[in-house]
Parts: sequence; structure tokens; C-alpha cells
Amino acid sequence: MDSIRQYLGTGFEVWAAQQSWFWFLDKPHGDGAAIGAAATEADAVRDACLTIDASMSRRPISPLLTNAAWEYSLANLERYLIDGCGAPA
Repeated sequence: MDSIRQYLGTGFEVWAAQQSWFWFLDKPHGDGAAIGAAATEADAVRDACLTIDASMSRRPISPLLTNAAWEYSLANLERYLIDGCGAPA
């Protein structure tokens, strides 16, 4: 079931499918649409909020923040692939 969330006045959708969580932003603050996947609902909401923060910022995001967010997301994806996809069907 899709869930509409709000963060800083911007709406986004979060939903689950096949043991993954997805999020979608439609043109946040004049930018193009954005979509992402995460291992948990909390991670999906966090990633969507980080994207909204980045789209609202007038200055570039610190490369350290960007790298940390990507590393965290990739670590979650790796855990999901090892734990979820490695199990026999």
C-alpha cells in the first residue's frame, strides 16, 4: 500500500514491494522526479528526506554528507542482497 508523506512541505510516496521499500518525489522544487529503493521503510523515508533537503539547498551539499549517505545506502543494499536474495526460493 502506498503511503503519502510530507517533509518540509514536499510530498513523497513510500511503498513496499518484494521485500524492498521504494520512494518517489515528483519534481521537488523544480528539479526532475526522483525515485529510490531501500531495505527498510525508515531508510526509504530518510533517503527521500535527504533528497528534498538537497533540492531545497541553495548551496552544494558537502561531499562528506553525500558520500556518507551513499555509503550507508549501499551498505543497506548489500545487506539486503546477501540476506534476502541469497535465500533459496
